[in-house]
Parts: sequence; structure tokens; C-alpha cells
Amino acid sequence: MTNYVIREKSFGYNDEVFYVIGHRMSNVFDNKKQAEAVYKQLEIKAARNFFLYEVESLFDADEALLKKLDDFVFSRCGEHIYQEGGISRETLPEGLNDEDTFEFIQLANMQSYQLIHFDQDIKFYGLWSVKKQAWVEEHDEFFAGLAYADQPEQLKTNVRTIFADYDYDDIELKGSFEDLSEQPVLLQALIKNNKALKYNNKSQTLTILQGWEEEGLYAVNSLLKQPLFEIKVIGLDEIQKIEKDLSAQYSYDDYE
Repeated sequence: MTNYVIREKSFGYNDEVFYVIGHRMSNVFDNKKQAEAVYKQLEIKAARNFFLYEVESLFDADEALLKKLDDFVFSRCGEHIYQEGGISRETLPEGLNDEDTFEFIQLANMQSYQLIHFDQDIKFYGLWSVKKQAWVEEHDEFFAGLAYADQPEQLKTNVRTIFADYDYDDIELKGSFEDLSEQPVLLQALIKNNKALKYNNKSQTLTILQGWEEEGLYAVNSLLKQPLFEIKVIGLDEIQKIEKDLSAQYSYDDYE
């Protein structure tokens, strides 16, 4: 059986453009046509709510693409969205119908959702904090989400979130190389060749430098007797429950 999942992009705003800061599962279907129909309407509704000059893909677009998009819109509804060297400060013209709006979204690369499909036995992987004995969440001013992916290696860039367990400071681990690792020789070699790791022989302290974010943490974790994080299988139902709870807890838009 194949499942179809709609993932909603969550956006932050930096006083110039809206940028993607995370994803959240929005809907799950077992019917392809139903999933595609819902996905399409969600994209159309979202696109009509953005002021064009605040869309990141348009803000960064070159003149050739903007002219191409303007020609497309003008050919379909007789209105311009680009003139005098600048993109419109308004939303898409009301005269642009649903089909044309959806086509514009693809041309402009301004999708607000993803439609993905997978077999029922697909595995998702989540980042697990050993210190907190909990799934790792990612937070910023606009978003709270779960750190997970459908391939373990995709979580490499998320491991920096573990520094939150240590007040966003360097992580210090006490002990000799033998205390810290079953492979002390490999640990010493890794520290020697990785600028994100330091070891003080006098105090017998391994320091993982926060400023290097995930680099040192990801490299050393597998060598530690007591790892700081694990990458574990997490079920689709559990992902949905956690994301729904996060949405309610932090008063974000209604979780569908």
C-alpha cells in the first residue's frame, strides 16, 4: 500500500523575505488523486497570500526569470507583476485562475508544500537526545518541529541541535581516552585531525566546540562509549502526534 504525505513548509521572516525554516506533516492519504487535489488547492491558497516582493525565490531571481514570469501572467490575465526593474509589491492578480496560478507556482519555484509518496514499510529516522531521553526538537522564533528524515545521513546537519542540551555552549566530557571510548586510538587520531575537537591531557577533558556546530559532534559521537545522540527509527504515527502537539503547544497555525 502506498501512502501520500503533504508536508507544509514553515516560514520565518527576516524583514525582507519569507524563508523556509522547517517542515511539518499536513495530511496523509492512501488515495493518489485525493492527495494531488488537496495538495494543489493548498499550494494555490498559499501562493495568493504572499506579497510577491517578499517571496524568497522572486526576491533572488534574475531579470530574465522575472520577465518570463511577467510575460506568463500578462498572457493569462492581462496584468503585469514586473515593471520598472522591480517585482510587484502586491499579491498575484485575482484574474489569474487556479490552473494558471498553480503553473506559476512551479515556474517561480515558490512552493509552500511538498507532496511525497512512499510504501507503507518505509522507515523514518529521528534524532534522539541521550541526555534528555527524548526526540530532538528544533526551535526558533517562528517554528518548532521534530528533527527527522527518511534517510539517516540527512540528519547530519540537524545534530547541532544537541548543543541546546548544553545551553548552546561547548560540550565537555571528562575522562581518559580509555574512559571515553572503546577505540581510544581512533579517538586520539580524530581529535588530532579535527579542529572542532580539543583534548586537555592535564584535566582529561574532551571539548566539542560549539562554534563548529555539527562537524565535531557528528564525527566523534560514534566513538563515544556514552554517545550524545542516537539516530533511531520513528513511526509515522508518532511523528504526526509529536508535530500536532508542538503546533498546539506553541500556538502555531491550526494543524490539519
